[in-house]
Amino acid sequence: MNSLWQLVKITFQTFTFMVTDLRYILMIALVSVLVYRQYAKILQYEQGFFLLKRINPLMETVTSLIYGIAGGMLATVLFLLLGISIGDAGVAYLWLAALFLMLINQRFLCFAYAGSLVSLIALLTGFPQIHTATLMALVAVLHLVESFLIFVNGYHNASPMFFKHESGKVVGGFALRKFWPMPTIALVGLVMVSSGVDMQSVPMPDWWPIFERSLEVPENHVLIHVLFPLIVALGYSDFVQTELPKTRARRSAGMLALYSMILLGLSVLANQYAWLSILPVIFAPLGHELVIYLGKRREKNNAPVFLGDDGVMILTVFPNSAAEKMGLEVGDVIKSINGVKIEDLTDLAYQMKPWIIDPVFEVENQFREPARRQINYKGKIPPLGIVPAPHPEQGAYVRFKDGFLKNLWKQLQAKMRK
Repeated sequence: MNSLWQLVKITFQTFTFMVTDLRYILMIALVSVLVYRQYAKILQYEQGFFLLKRINPLMETVTSLIYGIAGGMLATVLFLLLGISIGDAGVAYLWLAALFLMLINQRFLCFAYAGSLVSLIALLTGFPQIHTATLMALVAVLHLVESFLIFVNGYHNASPMFFKHESGKVVGGFALRKFWPMPTIALVGLVMVSSGVDMQSVPMPDWWPIFERSLEVPENHVLIHVLFPLIVALGYSDFVQTELPKTRARRSAGMLALYSMILLGLSVLANQYAWLSILPVIFAPLGHELVIYLGKRREKNNAPVFLGDDGVMILTVFPNSAAEKMGLEVGDVIKSINGVKIEDLTDLAYQMKPWIIDPVFEVENQFREPARRQINYKGKIPPLGIVPAPHPEQGAYVRFKDGFLKNLWKQLQAKMRK
């Protein structure tokens, strides 16, 4: 118990060093600026498409950093518990591979694909010299922490969007986009002259570390693990048309957590039996693709629910608007005003007359109980301040760009056809 308390104390001291050392402050600031720019793009999109100024990029960045710190603490616990050394994992190669894959398609900016690519090259060629099991365990831990962050924060402030459905109709939905700067602490294994070791140390149990690379320790030397502050950035991007953002995010988080634990289990096996090293390497990308496929299949098989063909459904409300004060929320369908049936936006605009006093709205929401309720507004009816679900014949909708290399290949094909 005393050893555990010593470890907690040293870890806390390392965190303190991280937030007071200028180098790490600058690194956190740099990553936070990148995160801020992503939220600024979301704001720019919402303003351009809906005239909606709903989020504050600075506050979103600060909130993401707070959640990222919590995720970093969880990652630190897992790194220390498992004895995952970033020196053995080849983190630099992991980042280079991730950046390369991003050029092919932005969705490949993922440690699962990058870790599998680096590990496969290492197994086939012997370079780079990394411990494959440790690298794949690192990937598993980062995805497990990502699943935690998605569960608690992934659905907040989801952006409303209009999509082109396979049927040819335009439907409503949401883009779930989150970015978390994550300060964490990892381990680095070092071989040092035993007489030169003069630092605070903690005796660990015999079973630790689980991921122990067979480093050669010369005579009069000792293998030690030091705590190393590390800055990581995690992100989550998803789209949903068939259920609420919170439901979608938490389902995705559960699937990602299951995937991460299986990958971690395979990494433990590969650590014990080197001939099984190929298992986590193969499972990492295939399992991740399966998670994505299952999510897309659910979206494809289920019918879109954010439609504007029977009443006016609300995708989101403007901050401090009449709709917010009335208690209107995502998924509410305005069915009537003062008993007059509302079938579309034209009917709603006609009924929103400034001289109407104390209107009574009847709304229906399939996502809550009771499904149907009445809302009384006191005074003259103001502009509601809502983003409605699109009419099926809506002309404007969102299209997604291809990755740089894929787009370049399309351009070359087009020129060859000419």
